[in-house]
Amino acid sequence: MSNKRIAIVGAGPAGLAAAKDLLTAGYSVDIFDKENFAGGVMAFGIPSFRFKMDAIQKQVDPVKNLGGVFHFGCDLKESDFLKMAEEYDYVYLAFGLTKVRHLGIPGDDLEGSLNALEFLRQYNFDDKLELTNDRPHLHGTAVVVGAGNVAMDAARVATRCGAEKTIIAYRRSREEAPCTKAEMDQAEGDGVIMQFLNNPVEVLGKDGKVCGVKCEVMELSEPDESGRKKPVGTGKFVTIECDYVISAIGQIPDMDVYNVGKLTTDHGYLKAVANTGEAFQTSVDNIYTGGDIVKGAKTIGVALKCGKDFAKLVIANDNK
Repeated sequence: MSNKRIAIVGAGPAGLAAAKDLLTAGYSVDIFDKENFAGGVMAFGIPSFRFKMDAIQKQVDPVKNLGGVFHFGCDLKESDFLKMAEEYDYVYLAFGLTKVRHLGIPGDDLEGSLNALEFLRQYNFDDKLELTNDRPHLHGTAVVVGAGNVAMDAARVATRCGAEKTIIAYRRSREEAPCTKAEMDQAEGDGVIMQFLNNPVEVLGKDGKVCGVKCEVMELSEPDESGRKKPVGTGKFVTIECDYVISAIGQIPDMDVYNVGKLTTDHGYLKAVANTGEAFQTSVDNIYTGGDIVKGAKTIGVALKCGKDFAKLVIANDNK
């Protein structure tokens, strides 16, 4: 049994993995989350047809049973983390990416222009978490912009929410799509239409509502810094008539969290001064981090490893 106290910010996969291993080793652990439930993106971001609540509970229940104390409804900022660093021996920041990048094109504020994470959150609050009776109700055609796993989830949910046709518009080809092959196959199995080499440049509106999206037809050139072939505009355009445009072009950090400036960040991502495996020490000595807020949006498996590596680091330091 250790007398060390650990504060974990974020009850998603990284935070839960760290908490379980630390509690098992005899540490006192408090877990803070701004939601009113544990699970993070596993709960509110991934639909139940992909990741069921039972699977999440298998990660949450051991933490509760081992004596982990959850504090929900805590919308914390950097000033709070710094206070925690004075009260706890270690603070672990594992709160993930909570924003979606805006399309940044004309018309992306029209009625019917949606944010993929908020759209999935509303669906999961009703379907998976059973917290509301307020599932999104769509009609007509929905165009999802992007081709990552979040885009595939949003497209599949759109079909379940009443969209008669759902289209993925992506500026690169099938081969460059960042989603897994299985995710794309499942989306197509649900009737989602893939429209590659189409880059949305304007959301079209009528009477203040989305009525279509104008796309530039692209072609691929040499690979860019991501290693994927770079899309280049051809100067040719097509219009997709639709009733909704759902932005799923990447998750980003909430910049408003950093209200002091003592933690070193890069565009909202926490920067490490040292690391032990996937445990990253921040610019504040006893504040560590891991998961998406350091590495960008990755898989649940990567987040779990980050949390477990932080627990290993704490235990190893204590045994020195």
